[in-house]
Amino acid sequence: MKLKKISISIFIAVFANLFIFCTKKIDKASLPPEETKNLEPDNKKEEPKNNSVENKNDNSSEAPKTNLTLQKNEKSEAQNQKTTDINNTTGDNNIVPIIPAIFKAENQSALSFLTNGRITNIYYRAGDLVKQGQILASLEDNNALIDVKTAKIDVDLKKLALEQQQKTVERLEKQFSSGIINTATLEKEKNTLKTKDLEYQSAKASLEGKEYILKSAKIASPFEGIITKVEKSVGDYVTSGTAIFQITEAKNYKIYAQIPVTYFSKFKTGMKFKFQEPISKASGEAEIKRVVSVIDSSSKTFDVYAEILSVSEKLIPGVYLEIKLNP
Repeated sequence: MKLKKISISIFIAVFANLFIFCTKKIDKASLPPEETKNLEPDNKKEEPKNNSVENKNDNSSEAPKTNLTLQKNEKSEAQNQKTTDINNTTGDNNIVPIIPAIFKAENQSALSFLTNGRITNIYYRAGDLVKQGQILASLEDNNALIDVKTAKIDVDLKKLALEQQQKTVERLEKQFSSGIINTATLEKEKNTLKTKDLEYQSAKASLEGKEYILKSAKIASPFEGIITKVEKSVGDYVTSGTAIFQITEAKNYKIYAQIPVTYFSKFKTGMKFKFQEPISKASGEAEIKRVVSVIDSSSKTFDVYAEILSVSEKLIPGVYLEIKLNP
C-alpha cells in the first residue's frame, strides 16, 4: 500500500511539471516571430520611400518645363546685355573728356625779409592791389639807419681826402717840371693818392653793405599785383626767408593744367580748346602757349599753359576750370 501511494505521488509531481512545461511552450508559440517584428518598422519606413519616388517622378515631369523657362530667361538676359553693351560703347565714344585746370597768374611769389628782426609795420592787407616797388612791410631798422648815416659820412670824408690829395699831386707835378722837387717827393705823394682812392672805394663798399642791410629790413613788391595772403603780424619776430606775403601778379593770367600722360599727343602749342567754370557756367576759348614736355614721375602728368582768347564772364584768379577736349 505504501508503495502505491509513493508511486501515485511521483506520478502526480511529474505530471504537474510536464503540464507547466507544456503551458510555457504554448505561450512562446503564440508570440509573433521576430522576423515579423522587424518587418513592421521596415514597412513603415518604406512608405516615405515610395512617396519620394513618386515625388521624383512628378518633379521629373516638371523639369523640362522649368529648364525651358530658364533657357528663355537666359537668352533674353543675354540679348538685353548685348543691347546695353552696344549703348554703352556708343555713349563712351561720344563722351567729351573733361580735364581740371586753374586760372592763375603766371607769376606768383612768396615774399620774405632778407634779415632777422621784429616786424614793426605791415602796410597792406590781403586783397590789396600794390604797384611794383611799393614797400609792403618793415622790420626794426634804427641801428641800420644809424649805420647807413655813419657810412655816408665816412664816404664823404674819404672822397674829400681823395680830392685834396689829387690837387696836391697836380701841384707837385708842376713843381717837378720846374725842378723845384725831386722824383722821390712826387712818387711819395702819388702813392698817398692811391691809398686815398682805396680808402674811398672801401668806404663806398661799406655804405652799400649798410644800405643792403637797411633794405633787407623792408619788403618791396617785385611787380604790380594783388596781395593774396598775409602770413605774419606786427610784433612777430621773423628770421630771414620766412614768408610774410603771398602775391599774385595782376596780369599775364594763364590757364594752368596738369594733363594725364595719355593725352600727351593731343596737346600742342597753338592748339585751341573750350573751357568752362562749373559754378558760374562762364565759358570761353583758350590757346595753348606752352607745353612742358617733361612727365612727372609721381603723378604721370605734364604741365600746360594756355592764354584765354575769349570768355563770357570775368574770371577770378585761382578759380577752378574744366577743359573740354574734342572726342
